Amino acid sequence: MTSARFRTRRRTALLAGATALACVAIAVPAVAGSTAPASKTAIRHMSRADLVRLAHSDRAPAARASRAAAVASSSNGQKGLPTFDGSFTVGNTTYPYTMLGANPKSGKSVELKTVIVPIRMKFVGFDTDYTFDPAFAVKNMASSPIYRDARFANGKGQFGDQLQRATFWNQMDRKHKWHVYMDDPDRAKTYTITVTPDTGEIFDLGGGSVLGNMHMDDFDAQLHAILPKLDLAPDETPLFVTQGAIADALGYHDAFMVPTKHGGQRVQTLMWSSWLDINDVGPLLADVSTLNHEVAEWINDPYINNEAPLWAFPPFNNVCGDNPFVEVGDPQGNGPDYDQFPTVEVPLHGFTYHLQDIALLQWFTRETPSSAYHGWYDFPSTTQLTSPSVDCP
Repeated sequence: MTSARFRTRRRTALLAGATALACVAIAVPAVAGSTAPASKTAIRHMSRADLVRLAHSDRAPAARASRAAAVASSSNGQKGLPTFDGSFTVGNTTYPYTMLGANPKSGKSVELKTVIVPIRMKFVGFDTDYTFDPAFAVKNMASSPIYRDARFANGKGQFGDQLQRATFWNQMDRKHKWHVYMDDPDRAKTYTITVTPDTGEIFDLGGGSVLGNMHMDDFDAQLHAILPKLDLAPDETPLFVTQGAIADALGYHDAFMVPTKHGGQRVQTLMWSSWLDINDVGPLLADVSTLNHEVAEWINDPYINNEAPLWAFPPFNNVCGDNPFVEVGDPQGNGPDYDQFPTVEVPLHGFTYHLQDIALLQWFTRETPSSAYHGWYDFPSTTQLTSPSVDCP
C-alpha cells in the first residue's frame, strides 16, 4: 500500500520516520525534599489482576449518552468527517450504520486526520507526588502500526486500513483500490492536568512501579476544557494521550456537538488512549492495545450510534454484553473472559507492539459464512473468533 502522505502543518508535526525508543520510566516522583507528610493521602496497592479487571470494565463518561443523542439529531452538514452509509438485516430488523471512509465500491482512498494531544498528569497531595509525562508514548504511538505500515495477515499496511479492507474485501471495488488511511498526525502542545486526592489516586503496582488514576468524569471535563484551545478543523479528531496514568478506564472515544465560529454547531469526535508499559501491566494492556481498540471503534462507529442486536460476550456466550452498538473492540476487550483473547504482537522499527484483537462487522451482522476476507470474524489475529455473535442468554 502507499505510505502515509504529508500535508502542510498548522501545528508541530511528529517526525514521520521516528524510531521507537526501547525503554522508559513511567512516572517521575517529586524532587528531593518534597515528599508529603504522613497526613497526606497514602498511595494504595493494586494487584495486576485488579488492574486488568478495571481496564476491561465498560466505563464511559456519564455525559456520553446525552451527547450521542444530540449527535443523532444532527444533520449531515454538521459532520465534517468523510463517511459512508450501509446497513444489515438480522431477523426482521434492519440496522443502518455510518463508518469513516469513502464507499467501498467507489475504490477511493480517504485520509483520516488526527491531532495528538499529549496530556501530562501531575498528581499532588499524596505521600509522594508524581508527574506522568507522555513524551515516550506520543513518539511511539506515532511510529506504531496505527500510523505506519506493518505486516498483517492480509498484507502490509496500517492497522485501521487493513482492518477495514478485511471487512469489506468482497464488497469494495473490483481492483481493491479502496483504502482508509490514517494521515500523518499533527501534534498539539502538551497540556498538564493536576490531580488531587479529591479527583484521583495513585496505585502501587509493586516492583517500584506506580499508576496514576483520575476519576473519569473529572478527566473528561478537563479534556473538554482543552478542546477549544486546539482550534480543530471540522475534519480533525483529537487523540489525547496519557502515559502511566488512566481515568477509571484505559481509553474511550466520544462524539458531541461543539459551537462553530459562525454561531452554529457541528459534530466533533474525540479519542483518548493511555499507554502502559508491558513490564508493569503485562501484554494484555501493553503499549497500543488500548489505542488500536479505540481507533477501530472510531472508524466503525464514529458517532456511537451504529446499532446491532444485543450480543453475548465470547467465547462462552453466557454473559450479556448489554451493548447495542457496533463497538468492535468490546466483545473481546470488555467481557469477563478477556484473558481468552491475547494481544497480537506486531514488530515494527525494532519495537514489538501489542494490538488487541477486534471483532469484524460480520461478527455483529451474524453472517454465516462471513463475507470478510477469507471468511474471517476478527482481526488482526483472524482466528480468535470463529463464529458470529449470538443472542444474550
